[in-house]
Amino acid sequence: MQQSVEAALEREIAELGEWLAAQGLDVRSDHAHVDEGSRDRLYWQYGYFVGLKRALAMLTTRGLTAH
Repeated sequence: MQQSVEAALEREIAELGEWLAAQGLDVRSDHAHVDEGSRDRLYWQYGYFVGLKRALAMLTTRGLTAH
């Protein structure tokens, strides 16, 4: 079954949000990643970097659908 990249990303966002909540992080109100120089900001930026690369790979190497 093929699904759109948008649907695949939405599923991953939902799954990751659930996992983060299970780890005790409130993704709606935790903003430690905005503190310049903080370890949380470093991890957040790195995670964002990896996420962008993954999303781009989904769009370019798989066309407009994910398998």
